[in-house]
Amino acid sequence: MALLGVLALLYLGTLLVTEGAGGLVGPSGRRLLSRLRGFPLGLAALLLGAASGSGTGLSLLGRGLLQVGVLPLYEAALLALGGTLGATVLVAVAGLGNRTLAFAALSLALALEVLKRGQGANRLLFGLGLLFLGLDLARGEALGAGAWLGSLPPLALFLAGLLLAFAVGSANLVALLALGLAGEGVGPEGTLALVLGGGVGCTGPVLLRPTPESLRLGLVLLFHRLALALPLLLAPNPGIFPAHAGFHALAFLAFPLAFPLWERLADRLAPSPKPLAPKYLRPEALNDPLLAQGLALRELARIGDAARYMLEGVLKALVQETGHEAELAPLEEKVDRLSREVLVYVAKLPQDTPALPLLKAASELEHLADLAKRALRKAERLWTQGVTFSPEGKAELARIVGRTLARLERALTALATGNRALAERVLAEYPEVLAEVEASREAHLQRLRDRVETRASTLTHLDLLLLLEELNLGVNRLARLAEEIHKEG
Repeated sequence: MALLGVLALLYLGTLLVTEGAGGLVGPSGRRLLSRLRGFPLGLAALLLGAASGSGTGLSLLGRGLLQVGVLPLYEAALLALGGTLGATVLVAVAGLGNRTLAFAALSLALALEVLKRGQGANRLLFGLGLLFLGLDLARGEALGAGAWLGSLPPLALFLAGLLLAFAVGSANLVALLALGLAGEGVGPEGTLALVLGGGVGCTGPVLLRPTPESLRLGLVLLFHRLALALPLLLAPNPGIFPAHAGFHALAFLAFPLAFPLWERLADRLAPSPKPLAPKYLRPEALNDPLLAQGLALRELARIGDAARYMLEGVLKALVQETGHEAELAPLEEKVDRLSREVLVYVAKLPQDTPALPLLKAASELEHLADLAKRALRKAERLWTQGVTFSPEGKAELARIVGRTLARLERALTALATGNRALAERVLAEYPEVLAEVEASREAHLQRLRDRVETRASTLTHLDLLLLLEELNLGVNRLARLAEEIHKEG
C-alpha cells in the first residue's frame, strides 16, 4: 500500500510540474518549434522538454503535427525523442530534494494559491513539493517493497517499468520510482532495468487510439528505443539519473542513422495509407493566375462533394435513427486536408490576383463539414441513451436536412460553373427554409406541452435546428462567393 501511495505522490507531482512549467513556457515555445526543421527541431524540443518537464506533451504534439501533414515522420519522431530527453532534467531536480525542501515548496505554493498569484509557478511548486516528499518517503524505507522487488530478475523489472510507463505515459515517473527503490534493497541491475523499461514504455501515449500515421510513429519510436534498451540491460549501472538521461540522449543522437531501418519495418507492419493529395493544384500553373484560379475551383469542387456526402450521411442517419460520427471521419479528413492545400495554394498567387474569395470558399466548406459532423454527433449521443425523436420531429428534421442538402448542391454547382441564376435561386430559397426551421420549433414546443416523453429529446432537437440554421447560412455565403468569384474571374 505504501508503494502505491508513493507512486501516487510522484505521479501527481510530475503532472503538476508539467502543467506549471508548460504554462510558463506557453506559446513562445510553440512559435520556436514552428520555425525549425530537421535535427534543429529536435534540439529545440530538447530545450522545451527541459523547460516544461514533459516529453509526453511534445510527443503528442509531434503526433498531431504528423497527422495533419505539417511534419513528416522523421521530424515528428525527433520532436518526441528530443522532448523526452530534455524532460529528464526533472529527475535530476527531484533527486536534489528532501523533506525540508518539500515542505518549503508546498508552503510557498499554498501562499501563492491563497494570494491568487502566479498560477504557473504555483503548480510548479506544488509539483516539486510532492516529488520531494515522495522521494523522501521512499528513501525512508516507507515502501516495504524492497524485499520482493529485489528478488525479481532484471528482465521482470524491465517489463514492469515498461508497462508502468506505457500506462501513465511517463519515463520520468519510473525513474523517480527507481530512485526511491534504490535504497530499499533493489540492486543496481534492478534499478537500471526499471529505468530502461520506462524509457521504452513512454512511447505508450503515441500509440493510444492510433491513426495510421500515429501508429507508424509509435512503431518507429518503440522499435528504436527497444533495440537500444535491451543490450544496455547487460551494461553496468552508472547511476539512476545518468542511466535515465544517457539512454534518452543515445536514443536521440542515434535516431538519424537508425531511422531508415525503422521506417522500412514500420512500412511493412503498418503500410502508409494512400495520401490524400490534391488532383488539380499544379505548382507550375501559378505562373498563369487565371489557370491557377480555375484549378483551385476544380479542387474546391472535390471538397464540396465530400462535404455534401457528409450531410447526406446525416440525412440517412436521421431517417434510419442510427449512425456514428466515426463514419464521417474519412470524409472529414479529406475536407480538412484538401482545404488546407487550397489555402496554401491560393496564398501563392500574385498579390494582384483576387484570391480572397477562393480562400473564403475553402474555409466555408470546411466549416460546413464540421457542422454536419456535429449534427450527427448530437443525434448519436441521443440514440446511445436509448432515446429517439418523435415521428413528427424526425420527419421535420429530415425534411429540413433534405432541403439544406439540395441548396448545398445548387450552391456547389453555381460555384463550379459560375451559374449566377442558380446562385440567386439558392439565396431566394433561404427565407422559406428559415420559416420551416421556425415552424419546427413551434411544433416542437407544442409537443413539449402535450407529451411528457418529448422532454427526453428536446435539447437535441433544438440544437439540431440551430445547426441547420447555421448550415443554411453557410450555404448562403457559398452562393454569394460563387457570384463574387465568377464576377472577378
